[in-house]
Amino acid sequence: MKRYLLDTHLVYWWMTADARLGKVTQRIIAKSEIVVSAVSVWEMVLKNTKGKLPLPQGSITEQLAEQGFIILPILPRHIEAVRNLQCAHPDPFDRLLIAQARDEKLTLLTRDAAILGLSLDSVAEG
Repeated sequence: MKRYLLDTHLVYWWMTADARLGKVTQRIIAKSEIVVSAVSVWEMVLKNTKGKLPLPQGSITEQLAEQGFIILPILPRHIEAVRNLQCAHPDPFDRLLIAQARDEKLTLLTRDAAILGLSLDSVAEG
């Protein structure tokens, strides 16, 4: 079974049943082992506290776990792996997601044009 790490926007679209997720990506998520990084939870909470992202009530991590998603903690080796990235992506959340995907041998599923433009082996369009 293919293992994917979801980019934050895909996690949010899944949680909110946003039509932008699309049928193809919904099928990929439904038929794959899905991992969600603590980085994404952190990013969503930060945006929520700034009033930029409405979130459902209750624990985000519990809701994701109930969906069958695996929650990936941020480990020191993930942070260290950022140092070895050969890409110049400026967003620290995205850089950590890319590093985690590589370190954990996952495919980062994203619609982020900046990430997709890097043409990395560990990234796929979702």
